[in-house]
Amino acid sequence: KESCARQGIGYHRAATAEEAVARVTQLLGDARRIAKSKSMVAEEVGLTHALRVRGKEVLETDIGEYIVDIEGRGPSHITAPALHLNRARIRELLAGAGEDVPDDDPVRLSRAVRDVVAEFFGEVDAGITGANAVIADSGRIVIVENEGNVSLGVSRPRLHIAITGMEKVVADEEAALAVLQVLAPSATAQPLTAYTHFLGAPDEGRERHLVVVDNGRSEILADERYRDVLRCIRCGACMNACPVYTAAGGLSYGSPYMGPIGAVVSPLLWRDGRHADLPSASSLCGRCSEVCPVGIPLHRMLLDLRAGEAENGGSRVEKVAWKSWAAAFAGRQGRAASLLARLGLRAGGRLPGLPVGGSRPIPAANPSRDPAMLVPLDSIEPEPEPATEPLPDDVVSAFRERASVVGAVVVDEAEPEDGDRRVRATAAVASTGSVLLAGEAAARGALMEARRIVVEVDEASVVRFPQELGPALAGDGDALILTGASRTADIEKQIVRGIHGPQALVVVVGSGTAQA
Repeated sequence: KESCARQGIGYHRAATAEEAVARVTQLLGDARRIAKSKSMVAEEVGLTHALRVRGKEVLETDIGEYIVDIEGRGPSHITAPALHLNRARIRELLAGAGEDVPDDDPVRLSRAVRDVVAEFFGEVDAGITGANAVIADSGRIVIVENEGNVSLGVSRPRLHIAITGMEKVVADEEAALAVLQVLAPSATAQPLTAYTHFLGAPDEGRERHLVVVDNGRSEILADERYRDVLRCIRCGACMNACPVYTAAGGLSYGSPYMGPIGAVVSPLLWRDGRHADLPSASSLCGRCSEVCPVGIPLHRMLLDLRAGEAENGGSRVEKVAWKSWAAAFAGRQGRAASLLARLGLRAGGRLPGLPVGGSRPIPAANPSRDPAMLVPLDSIEPEPEPATEPLPDDVVSAFRERASVVGAVVVDEAEPEDGDRRVRATAAVASTGSVLLAGEAAARGALMEARRIVVEVDEASVVRFPQELGPALAGDGDALILTGASRTADIEKQIVRGIHGPQALVVVVGSGTAQA
């Protein structure tokens, strides 16, 4: 709170979902046109619907969120909201919203949504975002994105409100960088997202507020069985590995949080029983725990939640199912079915078509995937990781290579062109191909209006890994990490570049360039 005050950022706590909605509504005041970017906590508290009921015009500015918003059923994945929709259905939805797209090419569909959002940003009163981390030491708000809609949402309107859960507060920049290093690779197999924002004080004449939501998290924190679930970074890796989620889809969970993490956190956040059945939506194969980048023992939590529900007599649905089963087998037809089943067992292999003798082989148990096998995970021999190309020893060569891989154009010199925004990097990262901009260089309004961004990088400023950016991030000011150009893959996972930000990132590498 003190750090936010030092930054000039309003700090607000909300104990419940209702308080969160009320506080955001109060902060918005007479603001009517609201540009909203992706936020799981906003989904959790029902913010968009609540604001629309109050007469606000809210537009989802993330491409996937915009699509599922006009569909009306909500997101089906934490990082890919429209994963359940194919291109043909998306074209139909856009047509229903008045957007005539000539075909179902993902590039045209993505840019059709981009144009709608860009027009809305032409006259917008406030921007609402989530936050991937809040840094206690400096008061900075950390947000990751690929498209550039967050960049517009925090720079165009006079008012920016970030809403997030209390578990997103981290100690310092190093802790935030630790989260970032595993978030994008686990979520979308990117080294980092295109834009990683470290937001400090708002520009003169503008406001920035942070709303930190509890909404049951304190109760979770107090329970030793489940407190580790608050480590979740919302990467979606557990969903991608879950056979139940893969078969049933995210919408079947009926919660903003789906997949294994949703099956754990939903009944803990909503304790009225509405999501009490979700822990049973699991095969308990343990894959979710295996792939979780922050080591949350999800399968154990699912077992604990199931045990708790059983002690309470089971869920309403389960009770109805068992009563129906009992009623069916209590009657004449049920008794007849039981008799036939017993006769079949006694007949064994004597009936035509049934196997004679023998038994079906049972595969050996895999302790690493069976939560019932009480074998310490550290005693299991890990599977070898796939071979990857090592970074060159020379960090500058490594940076050039990785920056090219993530979509930047790496050159020794760049001739000026119309529409350029030329800035100097504070640092660069070899392992991710990223550049760090700070202060005036990180001014998002100017960056988003450029046709291309030209970044000058001094060879001496290149570090090997993101965690080495700590000294370069020292202080309270704005900073921005760029990793390639603006992009999206919200439609059938096809990458489309140049969404709300510049279509090109040009990196000029040289000795002493950044000091020129």
